[in-house]
Amino acid sequence: MVVHFPLALLLTAVGLDAAAAIFRRPAWHHVALWNLALGTLAAGLAVFTGLRAEGVAKHSFEIWQVMQLHKRLGISTLILGLMATSWRLAHRDRLTPRARMVTLILGLMMAATLTWGADLGGRLVYGFGVGGTFGQ
Repeated sequence: MVVHFPLALLLTAVGLDAAAAIFRRPAWHHVALWNLALGTLAAGLAVFTGLRAEGVAKHSFEIWQVMQLHKRLGISTLILGLMATSWRLAHRDRLTPRARMVTLILGLMMAATLTWGADLGGRLVYGFGVGGTFGQ
């Protein structure tokens, strides 16, 4: 459950920001910022729980390699989310069109790392059978 909140919230944030730019709806940027902030908090929780689970999950060297890339992508997603959120909050989301484009690019990069990491996470759980409850 922890990993699905950042997926939904962060991808929604990027989609809303893109739609706001395309359809010229500035108010949608505000809704996108809420999704971005909450999604970034959720991503922090997901990274924390993932780091805790890393030492518990039994795995082979092949699985370990996938886990390491999955971890790096998760941390990258969190960092990009923190960068975009902090920049927008520091400027009270009153950005110039150029700054808005930069935050949209950060968001697209974040969506890419998030999607790739989610795919690897799915492979770990459903392909390799890694995961479950702590302590198993």
